[in-house]
Amino acid sequence: MAVFTSGCAAGLGGPASARAAQDGEIRFTFAPDPIWDYMHDTGLVDEWQDETGYRIETSATWDEFGLFAGGHADIISTASFEVPYLEEQTQRETVIIGRYNAERSRILVRSDDPAQSLEDLRGKRLGVFTTVSGTLVWSALIKQMHDMNLVDGDFEVVVADIQNLSNLLARGEIDACICYPDLSARELRDGSVRPLYDGKSSADLFAELNAPGHDGPMGNVFVARKDWVDEHPDEVSAFLDLWDRGLAEWQKHREEMIEMYPQHFAVATPEDIEFMKKYVAEHDWVVNEVRFDQKWAEDESSIFDLMRSTGIIGDDIKDPQFLPTQGVHQ
Repeated sequence: MAVFTSGCAAGLGGPASARAAQDGEIRFTFAPDPIWDYMHDTGLVDEWQDETGYRIETSATWDEFGLFAGGHADIISTASFEVPYLEEQTQRETVIIGRYNAERSRILVRSDDPAQSLEDLRGKRLGVFTTVSGTLVWSALIKQMHDMNLVDGDFEVVVADIQNLSNLLARGEIDACICYPDLSARELRDGSVRPLYDGKSSADLFAELNAPGHDGPMGNVFVARKDWVDEHPDEVSAFLDLWDRGLAEWQKHREEMIEMYPQHFAVATPEDIEFMKKYVAEHDWVVNEVRFDQKWAEDESSIFDLMRSTGIIGDDIKDPQFLPTQGVHQ
């Protein structure tokens, strides 16, 4: 899921049940999330359960892969470009049933650094939180834009805790970072760091260069076991309806959610909370609709074309399966 600070979400329980899936029940495993908390705390989830007759069994964990592999979850969330890895690790055939938020990481440098792009930082220390995840997307983009190798050769890659990267940058211990804005609020607010590429995220640049008008690649999509999807189409549709409600609530109550759940945005002080409200208003990474059509699925799949053409992944890596339902009669 989008990387937030740790701590259990109010609406998500403990370990997922080891029981087998039952008709009318959806086992949903998710990292702690503000929209889900809000839906739970305001009674929207209970209302949906009463209306549909379905029950949603939830659990909060950062180990979504593990629970999915163990057969204890029907639906989880992960980046679209990590789904092939999910299938490889879990040995389970999957399908992407919904979208949630765009890959929002940005390249940050210190404000006094004259660099205009990563091309100006060849040989410098680049902080990342992992060599996979969003780093894969940036690796492909940097190869495409500058013919440079991010992980292997053109930078001194420093792997560090995701919540400390912007602080390390501000202190001069690294020269640039692939950072999430919601984990860099203090440094962005005080002006000690600034983004390159006019503040564009990896998703913004990917769309600009490869899929005009597209809103991905997605940092989080909803992924389900294909056998479960095939056998439970009504539950899938109801789950997507629930999340469409959640996305609508986000659009209406975005600032309220940041105030209610500041821990999910790695902000604590009133100043940082206000900064995050303004930042999200200008750079919202949450989509408006969970469902998607075939054109969107094709555009989202083009991230794999880019990663293959730039040598980031092998030609043997297949695109994930998508279930377009936007505009389809439910």
